[in-house]
Amino acid sequence: MKNTVSLATSLCEQYGLDKQIGRVDTCLPGVRLFRINRYHKVTPQMYQQGVVVIFQGNKIGHLNDYRFEYDTEHCLIVATPYPIACETFASEDSPLIGIDIEFDLTVIQQLVDLLEQYGGASILKAEPNGRGVAASLITPDITSCMYRLLQALHNPLDAMVLGPQILREFFYLLLQGEQGYLLAQYCKQDSALSRVSKVINHVQAHYQQKLAIEELADMAGMSVSAFHRAFKLVVTDPPLQYVKKIRLNKARTMMVQDGTPANVAAINVGYESATQFSREFKRYFGLPPSKAADIGLVQ
Repeated sequence: MKNTVSLATSLCEQYGLDKQIGRVDTCLPGVRLFRINRYHKVTPQMYQQGVVVIFQGNKIGHLNDYRFEYDTEHCLIVATPYPIACETFASEDSPLIGIDIEFDLTVIQQLVDLLEQYGGASILKAEPNGRGVAASLITPDITSCMYRLLQALHNPLDAMVLGPQILREFFYLLLQGEQGYLLAQYCKQDSALSRVSKVINHVQAHYQQKLAIEELADMAGMSVSAFHRAFKLVVTDPPLQYVKKIRLNKARTMMVQDGTPANVAAINVGYESATQFSREFKRYFGLPPSKAADIGLVQ
């Protein structure tokens, strides 16, 4: 019987990723397959909400002073969109292969309600560390679940019929794991994580506009000081520093994927000064905007 690595490798072949690198949507909505075939030094990358599961290879992530590793034994839960600096370990002979799974808020909320109703929610009452990202242990049950998901993804009909139930099982297993509180807090409207996530979603949609911290705090239903503390606890960056990182990551994507000139990208993401943009880009990525293509868009 094929193991998960063999299944993941054959799935890459099916989606044309065996001869290239990148990320593609699978036939199951909310699930994307990615493949990287070389080592990448620590580089900031934008991560969206969801779970990253790796079948081969590993990464080391850095959120300022917080360091974590995710690999074949640990998946990564991202409760709020983050620019995470990651070091990627992969090669031509042993590429990094994995999937991104988007959160299904409706399903997760139903599961949280059931866990609370039937007394199986002790982990949901765990004291969170505040951050909206964490590596979580992949248990044998999760391994079995991912094996069946990879099998289903090989056939569009299997993916449509069996995929949603497999993902529901996956979220259920995550909720019962050591980082289950992250998913639970993400669903609770009165939690600090949920309030900050609401603001972050607004920033993601309006990053090119002038964003006043007073308005962001009001959106979260907090005083400016309380919002600043909660935001930094969840994101590990102050609000305006986070906005700057979002703008720089968006600008890099425009330059690398669309060929947008640096000065135009700077204006598009909200910078009024091309000089300031160039200075901050180089400080953040380690290279000037003219070398954006050398940084790439590692997933």
